[in-house]
Amino acid sequence: MASDKSLNVTVPKEDLDRFDKEAEKMGFNSRAAYLRAMINAGRREFGLDPQGDGAEDGTLQDFIDERILDAVNAADGARSGEVIEEVTGEIEDLVRESIEQLNETGTIEYSVNDDGLIVAKRDN
Repeated sequence: MASDKSLNVTVPKEDLDRFDKEAEKMGFNSRAAYLRAMINAGRREFGLDPQGDGAEDGTLQDFIDERILDAVNAADGARSGEVIEEVTGEIEDLVRESIEQLNETGTIEYSVNDDGLIVAKRDN
């Protein structure tokens, strides 16, 4: 976008390496996209609108749009089937990781009776 501005921040090399590893682990194609997501998550944590006054909050559609553009740009053009496979594969991996994490923390569990995942019952 023509109105986009660059923000230059100096951080230790160890932080950049950590950001890159975290971005890759979380499926981001760039450090910049990862840092934008982390800044917005922090803004939400402080009760702020991550996109600023009057702007829409990021949606799943925005996330998918960004992933499509990243995939097409990385390949310098791509067939639609290849892009769909790349984006859905990434989302499928993220869903699997989330299920594993929620299961490990006891938030969800497998129910033989329901033949699937359920929210774990908590004692109050």
